[in-house]
Amino acid sequence: MAAGNVCIIIIDASAHMRRLIGTVLGALPGTEVVEARSPSAARPLMVAHQPRLVIMDWSGDHTDGVLFVHHLRRGEIGRHDVPVLALSRTLHHAVLEQALDVGIDEVIAKPISAMEVIERATTLIEIDRRRSERAATDAAE
Repeated sequence: MAAGNVCIIIIDASAHMRRLIGTVLGALPGTEVVEARSPSAARPLMVAHQPRLVIMDWSGDHTDGVLFVHHLRRGEIGRHDVPVLALSRTLHHAVLEQALDVGIDEVIAKPISAMEVIERATTLIEIDRRRSERAATDAAE
């Protein structure tokens, strides 16, 4: 990936959802989209691509997703502070609480709108960029 480019990893069992989100976000300038069908398939991609954002399905059984985010936040698979945006079929309180408790940054409901995905993704990427810049400045001092 060239300097200045942003990598986004999309994790979803549905090839259709991965393509849909990938097409929307891939149209943003300087964005590289990498797809994975499962959290376990995404693990090696996290190290290889060093994404600025992970978007993952949070529907159905969350066991693999919970473990993935747990390992991510412990720094075992890439940067521990990469923002994670979850897509859920429901925004029920228990689902939101579980997602936020394991380290998901934001949750949006399916069906998704292209505009909402773009807005949430660009906001999380910008927050991550600023955090990285602050860390680099602090390290240089």
